[in-house]
Amino acid sequence: MAVYHSEKDFLRSLKRFNALSSHQYEWHTGFSEKEHECAFGHTIPAEVLYFKKPLDMDGERKVRVCKDCMEKLVFITIDSDRHSKQVSEQLYREKHPAQKKIMKTMMR
Repeated sequence: MAVYHSEKDFLRSLKRFNALSSHQYEWHTGFSEKEHECAFGHTIPAEVLYFKKPLDMDGERKVRVCKDCMEKLVFITIDSDRHSKQVSEQLYREKHPAQKKIMKTMMR
């Protein structure tokens, strides 16, 4: 189902997916120190990349998702529909305006 030709393609889509949420409730990556359960019922083994999202203001409660499920979730939400892809891209650009080239040069 979810087919990303490269990690870069997936991460670009994840950024658009995160644009649908407020900054404090975005998905983040982590490496599990112990075994966790994915929100979709899969096991996330220790020392494996997974995705987490806070469910409260303090970040005490989190939802965790394995990489395979996150790829499917992002694909279904963002990349399976051209309109969703365009809207999420627009939201991402509004939240992260591109710096002008002269500003990038000055910051180095």
